[in-house]
Amino acid sequence: MVAITRTPANRLVAAGEHGVVIYSDDDGLNWKQARVPVNLTLTCIRFATDKIGWAVGHAGVILKTEDAGESWVMQLNGNQVNKMMMGAAQAPNVQNSPSPAAPLALVRAQHFADGGPDIPFLTMIVFSPQKMLALGAYRIAAMTNDGGKTWQDWSLNIYYRLSRNIYDATEIDGDYYLAAEMGLVFCSTDGGNSFLQLSSPSGTSLFGILGAKDGTLIVFGVAGSAYSSKDQGKTWTPINISTQDDLTGGRVLSSGSIVVTSESGQIFESKDNGASFTALPNIQSQPFFDVQEASNGALIAVGAAGITDISKLKWA
Repeated sequence: MVAITRTPANRLVAAGEHGVVIYSDDDGLNWKQARVPVNLTLTCIRFATDKIGWAVGHAGVILKTEDAGESWVMQLNGNQVNKMMMGAAQAPNVQNSPSPAAPLALVRAQHFADGGPDIPFLTMIVFSPQKMLALGAYRIAAMTNDGGKTWQDWSLNIYYRLSRNIYDATEIDGDYYLAAEMGLVFCSTDGGNSFLQLSSPSGTSLFGILGAKDGTLIVFGVAGSAYSSKDQGKTWTPINISTQDDLTGGRVLSSGSIVVTSESGQIFESKDNGASFTALPNIQSQPFFDVQEASNGALIAVGAAGITDISKLKWA
């Protein structure tokens, strides 16, 4: 299992390899498998309401549910993404775009068309039941404003010349942040219409981005690297996390504590808005990819061994 979320009605929904989606209404004690139309790895799952949510994954797949995750329909695939990207690159006004990616748009679109549809979406921003932005490898981006009936290529709205992977996205106080390859961080202050590059904390790829309760911006990624910013990404301070393993996922808990997972099965907790992290006891020797707090306070991690309920640990 690769990703886990909690709906506004407190249902846990997790997704992963082979298109598997499972859901739990008792804080992770029991799970049921959803009806899913693909056999592809799903990488991110998020909800707009109790019922309406999306999952994204490999081969440019975007799925939608309107029954709280019990059944899913496909709204977009990699072939459609490639056609959408080519159409945007061939638009008459593309060369007048202020985006630094515009001069390479047609070459980029042709490269993807030649390579086929197997480009993964890795994360998303759900703005509302009607508006969602899916993001992923090589700066692919698809926006809908009508609940997924139609989609637009949004890659030129990420203001960066080259095609870097977008690994994670989050909303903090009405602004939207992206964490990316090569230490790139982007921010949108206009509702997702444009994402401008912030200063980079390092050249290390960033797999996660969080907003602490006090507004501190936290990013983390390759080889235990982590950084915090108290000025919306203008300057960064290194965070010492005692691992050389990749940091893969994280969550801000209702208590204000922050937990971050690693590829070696460790979980690290911060009680000071990300200034410092303490390693919790090892759960099991397997990669963790994401973590979610259940409504009863249980901490549920997902990874290579599926679902791990670590709520019985004295981690709080």
